Amino acid sequence: MRGTSASAAVVLAVLVGGLAGLVSAGPDKPIAHVKSLAGEWRAVGGASAAAIRIQPDGTYEGTSASGAKTTGRVTATAGKASFKSATAAGSVTLSQEGGKDMLTFVTADGRSSARLQRVK
Repeated sequence: MRGTSASAAVVLAVLVGGLAGLVSAGPDKPIAHVKSLAGEWRAVGGASAAAIRIQPDGTYEGTSASGAKTTGRVTATAGKASFKSATAAGSVTLSQEGGKDMLTFVTADGRSSARLQRVK
């Protein structure tokens, strides 16, 4: 179990930690249902190959460039979304940049963030 937690922490660090400080996308769009976020998303900026697949029910699996994995859930209430995994929690925002959907994950403490672009 300890190895699994360590792997999840590594993936989360890549997904949510390695991309802080990037230029932000356009204005946030309301997220009425997590179903609207379903699909495959890939990290943008930097050389990271991190990716996440969100299911219509909000559950997700993430993979870092090294192959480490994590799982969690995105929930939406009153147009706002949040995420929770075994190792972190925080907010999720949806925006558009250059006509492409972008998700931004920010940890609750505000120290880490990641931007991902919809690919499917």
